[in-house]
Amino acid sequence: EFYMMKYIYMKRVPSNDVIVALKRRIRHVWIACVVGCSCFAISSIGASDAQAQTAQNTQNGYLEQGNALYNQRKYDEAIASYIKSIQMTPRSVTKAYLNCARAYSMKKNYAASDAFYGYYEEVESTAAQDRKFKAEYKAMQKKARNQAFVRDASQTSVLQKVNELLLAQGPFLTRQGNGVLAYYDVLLRTGYAAPNLYAIQEKIVRGLENELVADITPPVGQPLPNLDRPGWEFIRNKVAKARQFADVAPNEDLLGAIESTARAWESYYRGDYDEALERFETTCHAKTPIPAAFWGRIIVGFQKDKNDALLSQIDEAERVYGNAKIGGVAHYFALLRAQVYRNLDDMEQSLHWLNRMQELLP
Repeated sequence: EFYMMKYIYMKRVPSNDVIVALKRRIRHVWIACVVGCSCFAISSIGASDAQAQTAQNTQNGYLEQGNALYNQRKYDEAIASYIKSIQMTPRSVTKAYLNCARAYSMKKNYAASDAFYGYYEEVESTAAQDRKFKAEYKAMQKKARNQAFVRDASQTSVLQKVNELLLAQGPFLTRQGNGVLAYYDVLLRTGYAAPNLYAIQEKIVRGLENELVADITPPVGQPLPNLDRPGWEFIRNKVAKARQFADVAPNEDLLGAIESTARAWESYYRGDYDEALERFETTCHAKTPIPAAFWGRIIVGFQKDKNDALLSQIDEAERVYGNAKIGGVAHYFALLRAQVYRNLDDMEQSLHWLNRMQELLP
């Protein structure tokens, strides 16, 4: 308690070195921030119209290339092109499934052909009413009755690993190359192509969004996130990964708020508090609120001695945390208020909130 009170009655937010020293002596640290917010809204596809158009041209390019190879009776090469188109957009270019089925049929691989006819029926909404397709598919099913479509062991093994990592929720991107995205790339290199690639892509994007929110959030017991070394480039790289799938639209409002918050922390770390405050303010008024931005605005406010505005900002941040259903942080907000009143030389209110903080300790 002695060290906690000593910490409270400092005029400014202490350095990380001071925090580390205090954590060795006291059980509860001054500041912790636990932020986890999941956003499930879907916005426009891709980072921009130009990027989306480029992706569309590429996927259609593989389809057209496959058609040209099919007409030349180069069925193996045609299948490879169709599979590339499917892997890029498992839901959009539905014709690639149908043409792939026809190419397999020409190779007399009726089991694989039957599988891709089934995929086409799954992704193409008009297939069920298309009499010509139904007759074509029925004829193929007769040929496929004595064959079994079996995926090779490498595809099955990697797909299982991807699913395990997705269930574990990460890591989605690691320097060691053993995250979900690394195994997903391996899966594609095996030639895997099926509609469930879309579900995997969607899980990767949502997981990356959640992981990015955690990246810009201070860990428990620290006032700042661990972005002083990897910094903005680390966040930008991961944001690009979240935008890589043409069929899956990331939550662009959320990604924009994440980028703005990351840039604000970058400004804070290099000591540009004016720029940091401006960026945090922008994010606080964004369409998708990021609790870490409200926290960061408070931290910068202490550095700039903006005590008059801090109390209302603390109130607003506490409401945002409540709306995000983030619990177990009430005592930290009480401690922040105690610090503000101490800076304003209102000892009575400062002690009141210090006592309140101790009452709220979990």
